[in-house]
Amino acid sequence: MINKLSQSALLGIQRSTQGMVRSAAEIARATKPGEQSNMTRALVELKQHEHAAKANIKTLATADKLLGSLLDVKA
Repeated sequence: MINKLSQSALLGIQRSTQGMVRSAAEIARATKPGEQSNMTRALVELKQHEHAAKANIKTLATADKLLGSLLDVKA
């Protein structure tokens, strides 16, 4: 169960990182005056990916703490 939780969190972090890379690349491309709406959307998506990554990091930390607690109980 804890292993699945950790795997899910790691996958979420990976997806968020990939999304951040895509958004950053789109922001970098949006230097022309007509592409400001693309940049605005990419900035919003970048922030969404940031929040998703932070949530997954908290999930991973919780799974790690839970595993540590279980190991303490078993010892």
